[in-house]
Amino acid sequence: MKKLGEITKKILEFFLSLKDDDWVEWKATANDWQDNCDKFHECYFIVKQMPKYPQHSNCRCLLKKISKPVPNITANATCDFQKFAGYVFSDKYRDGKKEIFESWGYTIEDSAYLQKLYTAQAIEKYCNGEYEYVGTNNYSAKISIEIVLENKNGKKQLIKTIWSVGKKGEITLITPYSGHKY
Repeated sequence: MKKLGEITKKILEFFLSLKDDDWVEWKATANDWQDNCDKFHECYFIVKQMPKYPQHSNCRCLLKKISKPVPNITANATCDFQKFAGYVFSDKYRDGKKEIFESWGYTIEDSAYLQKLYTAQAIEKYCNGEYEYVGTNNYSAKISIEIVLENKNGKKQLIKTIWSVGKKGEITLITPYSGHKY
C-alpha cells in the first residue's frame, strides 16, 4: 500500500506542475469500465483544453508532457473532400448549410478550396491551442475550432467547426459548420 501511495503522490505532483500552455500526451490503461479513457489514448492536448483528469475514481491514465505539436510534422489535419461536395453542397440534406455557403458566394466547385482552407487553418489553430474541448462521440474526443472564411464580398465569417482528435496529433473534420459569429 505504501508503494501505491508514493506513485499516487508522484502523479499528483506531476499534474499540479503542469501549466495551462503545456502539452500532454494522454496514456490510457485498458479497462472494461465503459469510460472515455480509451478515446483519449495517445491523443495530444494542451492542458487548458484537455478532458477532465482523472476521468473517474478508478482512472489509471497517465499524462506525459510533450513538446508543442508542429503543423504537418508532429500533427496533421485531414478533411474529406466529401464534407463539402457530398454534404454541405448536397441537395440530399435539408439543414440549411448549402444555402448559407451559397449566400457567401461558394458553390460545389469551391469544395477543394474549402477543404484546403479548413485543414490549413485547423492545424495551425490546434497546434497553437486555439481550440475548445467539447466532449466525445462514440469513437473519439471532439474539439471545436473556429475557421475564418472570407465570403465573395470580402466579409469575413467566423465558422465553428467540430474535429475528432486522433492519436499522435491527428485531427479530422467531423462537422464543417456548426454555427458562426459575424
